[in-house]
Amino acid sequence: MMLGLKEESTINKNKKTIKMRKLLTLALSASAIFGAGQLNAQANCDALEIQLNKHINAKNYDAAYPLLNQALMNCAAEKINFYNFGETILIEKLESSKDTAKYGNELITLIDKRLQNFPSEKKNFWKGEQINYKLKYKLVDQKTAYDEYKTLFGDSNDVDAEKVSANTVLTYYSTALELMNQGVIDFEEALEVYFQTKKVAEDNIELRSIEYGRLAEKLDSIKSVNPKKDLTAAEKTRMSNAQTSKDIFIQVNESMEAVLSEYTTCDNIAPMFINAYDENKDSIEWLAGAYQALASKECFDQPIMEQLETRYAALWREQNPQAEATQVANKSGGVIGTSYGAGAAKFKAGNYSGAIADFKKAIDEVSGTKRGDVAYYIALSYQKTGSLSNAVTWAKRAASYKPGYGAPYQLIAGAFSSNANNCGSSQFEKLSAYWVAADYANKACAVDSRSCSWSRKAVASYESMAPSDELVFSQGKKAGQSVTVNCLGGATTRIR
Repeated sequence: MMLGLKEESTINKNKKTIKMRKLLTLALSASAIFGAGQLNAQANCDALEIQLNKHINAKNYDAAYPLLNQALMNCAAEKINFYNFGETILIEKLESSKDTAKYGNELITLIDKRLQNFPSEKKNFWKGEQINYKLKYKLVDQKTAYDEYKTLFGDSNDVDAEKVSANTVLTYYSTALELMNQGVIDFEEALEVYFQTKKVAEDNIELRSIEYGRLAEKLDSIKSVNPKKDLTAAEKTRMSNAQTSKDIFIQVNESMEAVLSEYTTCDNIAPMFINAYDENKDSIEWLAGAYQALASKECFDQPIMEQLETRYAALWREQNPQAEATQVANKSGGVIGTSYGAGAAKFKAGNYSGAIADFKKAIDEVSGTKRGDVAYYIALSYQKTGSLSNAVTWAKRAASYKPGYGAPYQLIAGAFSSNANNCGSSQFEKLSAYWVAADYANKACAVDSRSCSWSRKAVASYESMAPSDELVFSQGKKAGQSVTVNCLGGATTRIR
């Protein structure tokens, strides 16, 4: 039977429609299968995370180990928790097994995978930890580890203080010392590592102090309005973590100082910079670093200090012909400049009036928390001249420029204590100054753990000299009431 063109066209259209529907059905089925595959994969990763967490909490590391390998094979880029779990599992296996090479290399590979799949997550921290593990489990020799640390730290001015652990700082430093004792590296190279790691430790202390100090100030502000209110849970955690981290770096810094103190006298370290001067005199970064290294040991009476300052200033002006002279100091990111150096030298020589004049110039030559250091020196200089009111004013400025710095509060506490007899007309008013002194001593410890040892002793001493219960009663007052002390700019405290 012959079909007309119209009928044949209709049949062809129907066939195409049926075919398209089949293709669409197949596509939808494939999509559903693929989507289900994705969901199953995600579900498997979630399940592995739950199982691993359960085994680790139960300290069942042998059961966790094969699950870790499964997770790293199928979910390597899915969850960072697998790497946290993996570190715990492999360290436990290392501690309980004689096959340190096997599990040690797996730990190194684990960190490599972590860096590959989560490259923006504490990169330098984990690179440092990787070197630490290689050294600890004898996967490399000391010199190889030292060279890796050296590459990681690079130029000390470029090290991001927040991105390396205290363990990395201390291990790099101690490795350099051991290699020096073995004659593998010389004293000057070990000393360079000392200055480099010391700077990182001090930067970490300052960073954590600032974070802790800001939260401590906020807590004080909250409590002054309503004693029952507090920081949020997240803020409390941040405050605690900042304090813990700061304490660790303080211990690292003190350990480093104790070991090298006999070597790092000005007479020993100045020649190192003198010998390196001609080779590096055209490097503004080296000049700044050398100055700061010597300044950290208060070597201001060494002739090389003035030479470094003068060359730095001349070189900076060559590179910045349009800039004002007072801008020289803060471009290096540290304290360098004739005003600060001159002030420090005069302070050390006992010329406190001259030091104050130079430091007041220097306060405009630096920025950030470095202003806190300069302001504190101004406060100290005023204290030495007997001008306690000015000393307290500048100590308060230092504390505002550098949150988390306890020394200014220590100075203020001492000023109120030594000036108590000038803080009122009655015995009660005068002795109340000791409560103010105790408040500031407590504040020093609250913002800076380096002040706590001093603070505990000072508070006990100040409280013992404050008004007795009998004197408080005779004044018709009671514990908890506020008292104003009219000296050294004034202060308000509470009766104990």
